[in-house]
Amino acid sequence: MSTNEMARGLRNNNPLNIVKSPDFCWLGEVKEGGDKIFVKFETMPQGCRAALKLLRTYYEKHKCNTICRIIRRWAPETENNVQAYIKTVSLLTGIAPTTLLPPMKEETKIVWCDLTVAMASVECGLDQHGREVMAGYVDIGWQLLNP
Repeated sequence: MSTNEMARGLRNNNPLNIVKSPDFCWLGEVKEGGDKIFVKFETMPQGCRAALKLLRTYYEKHKCNTICRIIRRWAPETENNVQAYIKTVSLLTGIAPTTLLPPMKEETKIVWCDLTVAMASVECGLDQHGREVMAGYVDIGWQLLNP
């Protein structure tokens, strides 16, 4: 598969398609020659770190403590099939859409890493092999977030 055939999130090392903000700069963000809408990261682990950091903010600051609440905030209904997104993430994680998620801590790492991989699967169209590869990147992203 050529680079141009890859999903945008994969090309940008941004598996959850984080939108650029003029007021914020991410660790590893590529400023020149990147995407006009979405952040481009130097490496996939840096993109995964950013995704985990945003998910933690959603949980702590915005009280998005279920898959349903996270997806509804992450993927606006005006641009996404939110019900399908929620259903897929719930199926891939084995967590019901309205089940309360635990706080993001080392002992709950698997929950948050699985959630990130499942969301990347929806955002980038990952198959089983792609999810396995992404899980490795998310694990490194977790380590970058929690050194």
